[in-house]
Amino acid sequence: MTASLEVSPPNRAVLFEQVASQLEGLILAGKIEVGAKLPPEGVLASQFGVSRPVVREALAQLRERGLTETVNGSGTYVRRPDSEGLTDVLLRHLRFGSLAAPQAIESLYEARIAVEVMAAKLAAARGHDSDIRLISSRLEEMKAAHIDPVAWIEADMGFHMAVVDAAHNPFLGAFLTPLTRIIEQSMSESWRDPQARHSGLMAHSAICNAIVNRQEDAAAKAMLDHLEDSKERLASVLVLPVSRHVPQGQADPLGQGDLSAHMGPSGQADPSGQTGQVRG
Repeated sequence: MTASLEVSPPNRAVLFEQVASQLEGLILAGKIEVGAKLPPEGVLASQFGVSRPVVREALAQLRERGLTETVNGSGTYVRRPDSEGLTDVLLRHLRFGSLAAPQAIESLYEARIAVEVMAAKLAAARGHDSDIRLISSRLEEMKAAHIDPVAWIEADMGFHMAVVDAAHNPFLGAFLTPLTRIIEQSMSESWRDPQARHSGLMAHSAICNAIVNRQEDAAAKAMLDHLEDSKERLASVLVLPVSRHVPQGQADPLGQGDLSAHMGPSGQADPSGQTGQVRG
């Protein structure tokens, strides 16, 4: 499967930051994969319509964020970021909206579903009485905090962590903990919608009731339904830019050209400039 990379002319005020942001978005969206070699500085400069020093500063930004690494005599490659670096990247794109925001949301909720649906099922089976009291207490805190965003987010996050802790599997908590900053941001976005808050309370009540009544499958289903609904609501409230698709090999009407024309098979850069492909 081939896909053209979509770029826009950066604002002259903060050129290197905007170039870095667009490249970061393409990486996060999977348009440029981990292990892929970026095009040479001169090619990128031509694509974005900026000077080489601007590109050099943008690449330095990506290195600082843990998204790329430069191999002397070879080039710049996309690397897999650590959990802290990835959290910072995802938060930036969720807060400001970008090409990568929909993929960031999808990736976040895939991870949450993988961990929290199982956690809810195990909490119903293994949760101690003290665990269940804490889950119920967090739910009551959410009800009391429906007009206070800070208290709401704290209670909401506390509810989800209490469910994970009640599963009595330390690996589940270890998987979810690095995501808490991103989850809290998504909760902040959803809190702005009164209907989303009402729906969230109903969903948390259903999860809590299933766990209290030791209904494992019902707890798992209630958590899955909640996370799917939350994902859809978060996607709907984010303000995303209108994307432009530039057919491969054709010039970008805004002057960028086709960045994928300088990428080899499977996202590898093609220094020769011959047309390749990027897997999307």
